[in-house]
Amino acid sequence: MNIRRALLTDAANIAHVHVKSWQQSYQGLVDSDYLAQMSVEERTAKWEQWLRQGDSHIVFVLEDEERNLCGFISGGAIRSHHPYAGEVYAFYLLKQVQQKGYGTKMLRTFAAELAANEKNSMIVWVLKDNPSKQAYLSLGGIKIDEEKIMIGNQELIEECFGWDDLATICT
Repeated sequence: MNIRRALLTDAANIAHVHVKSWQQSYQGLVDSDYLAQMSVEERTAKWEQWLRQGDSHIVFVLEDEERNLCGFISGGAIRSHHPYAGEVYAFYLLKQVQQKGYGTKMLRTFAAELAANEKNSMIVWVLKDNPSKQAYLSLGGIKIDEEKIMIGNQELIEECFGWDDLATICT
């Protein structure tokens, strides 16, 4: 497995992972009609736009031995009122690579990049009922907030986890 910076040419593969990981990981959490209607083409256009933002939008991908993308993490400057410098905007892995330590490696790589850009703290939002949030807790994330969000026609709760010092993740 290899973690590397994303390229503009990765947009379609990132979109595929984005949609497929939602459909795999959020089954039973998010309305099945919403998941079925997710579009790789629509996501590809968004990812092309985001990847053109350059250094303001940090994106790393996880690829297997055959160079197939199987995960990604993206983020940058914080987008909310919280007193943190950085934020994970999206972080998804396909089912077959979950719970094998790759997510932790990706989060550490991302945190190190934020720290290198003088962003020494960060947050991540995660669905309250998503079992993957345990990874954030195990890496020292502290729950700092929660809010109701709408996904399709469904109201869900997202929790926000924060790290005051990214050195705790990067070590």
